[in-house]
Amino acid sequence: MTAVTIISWIAVLGMVISSAAIVILLSAFNGIEGMIEELYTSFDQEVVVRSKSGRKMDLETAKIYQDFGRSIEGVKNSSVFLQERVILRNKKKWTNAELWAIEPSFLTMSELTSGNHLINGVLSSNKEAIIGVGLANRLMVQSMNQQQRPIVLYYPKQHKKVQFGTPPFYQRIISLSGAMDYNKEVNENVLLVPLQWLQDYHQNKVSGVLFSTKSDQRITIKNTLSAKFSGEIEVLTNLEKNALIFKTSRSEKLIVLIILLFVFVLSLFNLAAAITMTFLEKKEGSITLFSLGMSQYDLRSLYFTMGFLIVLLGVLFGLLIGGILVSIHERIGLIMLPGSRDFFPSNFSLTQTIEVMMILLFLGTAVAYLTATYLIKTSRKETKSLRLEQ
Repeated sequence: MTAVTIISWIAVLGMVISSAAIVILLSAFNGIEGMIEELYTSFDQEVVVRSKSGRKMDLETAKIYQDFGRSIEGVKNSSVFLQERVILRNKKKWTNAELWAIEPSFLTMSELTSGNHLINGVLSSNKEAIIGVGLANRLMVQSMNQQQRPIVLYYPKQHKKVQFGTPPFYQRIISLSGAMDYNKEVNENVLLVPLQWLQDYHQNKVSGVLFSTKSDQRITIKNTLSAKFSGEIEVLTNLEKNALIFKTSRSEKLIVLIILLFVFVLSLFNLAAAITMTFLEKKEGSITLFSLGMSQYDLRSLYFTMGFLIVLLGVLFGLLIGGILVSIHERIGLIMLPGSRDFFPSNFSLTQTIEVMMILLFLGTAVAYLTATYLIKTSRKETKSLRLEQ
């Protein structure tokens, strides 16, 4: 085996490894994005409507927004909600919490009725309170599988003057029917209660309206609501509410992709070396072909084609191997998440793979073309010099 052959196979191997790594890591980041979106969209609905001023709105006004939103194509369900900071007590354990008073429809919207996120308890009616699992642990609430657990809710008095000696909170004993598990923010802070529980406290004021929509239509629905009630409301999608989380994930994905493309570019140095070594080995023959009248274009095409075939072979085999490994992982699982019984999330995207293939082929083709062009020009000058000396 000649040195040229070894260098050529090294070039192919480098492109195979880097191409496969790109497919595998992009699929992994797609899986992570999907996992993050699932964590932050099951509870946070696709579209939320709030007051433009940031204050609470009248329940009747919220119902107008809700009724109009229901008429928009793509809206699946909706719920008026009230969000407030409260204090919870279980015996001698105290903690702050974020109270969400919601309509019964929210239990379906957040997949609690289907049992996907309900743990340590049973949802038997729409008149029960559900607590985040982390919040329940802080309060040391016992298991709710056999019976509901009572805790004390302290709700701040609003629009009332608090006199000396008068408690600034409404106090109510509520029963917990279960704990919910979504993401760290919800698990550690949120308590869900029926909206009618607070009717005597908040004077028919609510925070806004939540809309469950088709994910590909949330922007259209947001724009429709904003246009209808321009200047009155603020409309956000769940992606905008958690923009920092999603932007961070996508930035990490972009940085990894750039690094892997850089690694692929480094492997292209082997391609340039392979073309150069082949040219040097066949240099005398190339000069003879020049002397016999072969055009510069034809000779350049010969070495360019050789380089392009190396690139094509390396990229196709790399993408194929990467795709097979990702497919096996998605079907039977190969790598597990640290500290978990679940496998690492992965989501293979054919469209993304084709885009990557086009980028890699472009880079490889450019290197092959530039290398072949440079070598032929150099050889052409040497041939002319030989002719002048003769």
